Amino acid sequence: MTVKGGPRFDIRKDSGATWEIFDTTTGRTVFIGGKPYFDLPQDSADTLADFMNSVGMVPDKDTLH
Repeated sequence: MTVKGGPRFDIRKDSGATWEIFDTTTGRTVFIGGKPYFDLPQDSADTLADFMNSVGMVPDKDTLH
């Protein structure tokens, strides 16, 4: 989990050589618009997480896993 005031989204390695974006408040993989954000190349995951943090995106409430 993250320190209060830290970024909402971060990345972590999932299976193999791919990465996922997770919600630091829940520790769960992020779903937005029904799409899970996993199985990504590291540079894409990092860029997306930075973007999501910069615009204040909110993950789907009904698909938190």
